[in-house]
Amino acid sequence: MSQNMVRLSKMEIYHIKNVNYGCLEFSNGRKGSILGVYGQNGSGKTVVVDCMMLLKSLLCGKRIPSNFGKYISSSSDTATVRYYFDVRISEEHYYVDYEVSLLKNGEDSFCIDGEKLGVKNVIEDKRTRLTTIFEYKRGEKELFRPRKYYDHFEKNMEYMMALGIAHQAVENYNEEKHKPEVGSFLFSKKAQEVFGNAVGDAKKIYYISSVMQFYGLNDLTIIENAHYGLLALNLESLPVSVDMPVSSNQKVTGIILHLTDVNVVEKEIYPYVEATIKQINIVLKSMIPDIQLEIYNAFDKLLQSGKDGVQFEIITIRGEERIPLLYESAGIKKLISICSNLVACFNREEYCLVVDELDSGIYEYLLGECLEVIQDKAKGQLIFTSHNLRPLEVLNNEFLIYTTVNPNNRYIKSSYIKNTQNTRLSYLRSIKLGGQKEQLYNETNIYEMELAMRRAGKVGLHDR
Repeated sequence: MSQNMVRLSKMEIYHIKNVNYGCLEFSNGRKGSILGVYGQNGSGKTVVVDCMMLLKSLLCGKRIPSNFGKYISSSSDTATVRYYFDVRISEEHYYVDYEVSLLKNGEDSFCIDGEKLGVKNVIEDKRTRLTTIFEYKRGEKELFRPRKYYDHFEKNMEYMMALGIAHQAVENYNEEKHKPEVGSFLFSKKAQEVFGNAVGDAKKIYYISSVMQFYGLNDLTIIENAHYGLLALNLESLPVSVDMPVSSNQKVTGIILHLTDVNVVEKEIYPYVEATIKQINIVLKSMIPDIQLEIYNAFDKLLQSGKDGVQFEIITIRGEERIPLLYESAGIKKLISICSNLVACFNREEYCLVVDELDSGIYEYLLGECLEVIQDKAKGQLIFTSHNLRPLEVLNNEFLIYTTVNPNNRYIKSSYIKNTQNTRLSYLRSIKLGGQKEQLYNETNIYEMELAMRRAGKVGLHDR
């Protein structure tokens, strides 16, 4: 197992969707933490998940989702997200600050306007001065700064050509598909190869960024609600995390299980798939005692690539009954999908799981039980959004954050609530009576709703 650990400690959001400014802080220290995000519809909860998906795309050197340009607020041409991390590399402790800015680049396009990585040494919990080790700014003469690092690579034509290719990713536009294909300069494959060959002080760029990239690839999982919209429609697949060892050359951190068709994986991956199914079954049994997964009809198969593979199907067992996974409820499929991720979050302090609408399709009492277990014993980080208020009855107040109606201060911790109080009732009281630093809810009126329903019913009445 890697000795390195990356933990998200804070995130600042500027001009994403309806969030002009929002700040979220996570519990510090080498222990587990939860952050539940609560608020009314359209108040900025999913923005948190969107920004975490942006982070994962950047760190992994992948393209940012092409619709992200539309997430830039209509009142601004740019959007910025700043991420703060506690990073441990062997016995050394660092505070890392990573910032990315997006720029509208035409009606249907966007590009990266800036990207910056800064580092502080933490010695006996005392931080030194923040030092920028990489900074890209669109339109600058140099590909990146600081100049003292740039000079090291400028002397080598091969390095400069590779960095030039890496630089193109920040504003790439696919003319054939008519959509942007934008990615990180710093974490692109070409840039990482060049920085990995550096010597002297310039090596520090790779020393920090490679650890951040490993975190993005292996320890950061984002589960968007779109995944479970597909499950509810009984479509053909669901995402499942596969726990691959750090020493493995494979970069598989997840697979798609087909519900209506057979699954085929490489033979060297199949044992990890088996182990993941066992993990899921152990957790499922504690949640829903009468259901288990089973790998059905597995046999060797030659893959199109010429490699050895294994073909199999997934079914559920309920007593003596065998049921195709397709015909289970969306809630069961969701639990199956996130079980392996919850196992990783519970056992690995470097793991971060982000789930949009965690409550969707899950019985509320079971949801509360799961969160209580994770709050008390988990080592990793769990970030989730929810509409169901049951978690407010079991989570400590420090693990909860609320959206406000103020776009310039979109997220707040609740004031005047102690862990001995019923947080759910206190939250509902704050909505109704106020008392927080910011207003939590745009007030609605049941009599106005009733009148609106009557008026709407009369529209077009005489046209029928």
